[in-house]
Amino acid sequence: METQKLKIKVGEHEFEAAGPIDVVQAQFAAWKELIVNAPLKANELAAKTERPNEKTAPQLPHLALDRIMKVEGRVVSLTARAETLDETALLILLGQKELRGNQEVTGSEIMDGLRQSGYAIPRADTLMDRLSADGNVITVGVHRSRRYRLSNSGLNLALTVAQAVLQTVP
Repeated sequence: METQKLKIKVGEHEFEAAGPIDVVQAQFAAWKELIVNAPLKANELAAKTERPNEKTAPQLPHLALDRIMKVEGRVVSLTARAETLDETALLILLGQKELRGNQEVTGSEIMDGLRQSGYAIPRADTLMDRLSADGNVITVGVHRSRRYRLSNSGLNLALTVAQAVLQTVP
């Protein structure tokens, strides 16, 4: 009687059997069926499926934000003046998103941007809480680990404000 030894590894799945050929082949066929129908890991599933918001997210209009903003390290500040402090904060969040690729901005990044833009405020969280209550900013985290990002309505408002500020710059 012939014996067979088979050892295979596919990704994280391993198969090892030894014995008569027909038994090893039957076990291998059963194992193969199991790994084909095995549930995907979370990261494999995320890689294979598109995020729904990427499909439906509208493309942002191209704005020359570098004409009204500048980036120095982690800080985005305005070189042109917006009408209000709230609008300036929204523009800084927009600049962080577009110029730095930073979706979630810390309070210190916002405060530093506001200070370099000419506003002296002691704390960013009270301003951001107000913008969050208006529905323009989404706040994630608690205490010192808070991060801020634009909501859809906040993004639309920030784009409108950016267009208005761009029209004031020669």
